[in-house]
Amino acid sequence: MLISGNQRKSQLACCVEAAAVFLLSRMEATKITEQLQEGIEQHWQLVCDEAQLSPVDRRLFWGRQFMNPYIYEV
Repeated sequence: MLISGNQRKSQLACCVEAAAVFLLSRMEATKITEQLQEGIEQHWQLVCDEAQLSPVDRRLFWGRQFMNPYIYEV
């Protein structure tokens, strides 16, 4: 998905750079991304429990689908 210009990267930096497109300041966009990361980390176990994910599936999703290290690359 195009986020801003020709950027298709699923990285937090791209989202922050596109802040103005969504009428946000870079500071607001950064705060939102930090809150989302905290929320995912805080509630990960509970959500996995509710979804009845096996330990194997939890490990496969974490770091691949959610909180993939690529999101932090610049």
